[in-house]
Amino acid sequence: MSITGVLPTAPQLLCAFQGRRFQDRVLLRSAHALAELHERRAQLRDAHMVGEIDCRREELVDDINEWVVQELPPHRSDSAVHPETLGAVVDRMARSWVEANQVIDHEGAGSDNTHKHWYHLAELVDGYTDLVIDVAGGRRRLPEQ
Repeated sequence: MSITGVLPTAPQLLCAFQGRRFQDRVLLRSAHALAELHERRAQLRDAHMVGEIDCRREELVDDINEWVVQELPPHRSDSAVHPETLGAVVDRMARSWVEANQVIDHEGAGSDNTHKHWYHLAELVDGYTDLVIDVAGGRRRLPEQ
């Protein structure tokens, strides 16, 4: 079984973060929920509430990682192991997407800070795309958790 079509593309993840076209796929639903949690987390000052959100984020990251184990074919043992789980990668992308949108909303499209945040998100998108291509090609494998 090939992973082509199993793992979402970076544009599909970005759409899920926005709340568009995510309902039919487990991983994309989790990605959307992560983005919502990062948005709420950014507005909170209560350490207990932040802790609760972080616990829920960990559960969603675990859900994504469990999905990977169930849905992806066994990996080749001679391929390099990626340092992060897919759940951790998606969580980082969700956080970056939320931060980039918050900065553009507060500082406008022309600020240096906005440019920095969107550039960082673009780097994460490129890294995710490379990861999916490498996993599909058998050059890299995702850690088991």
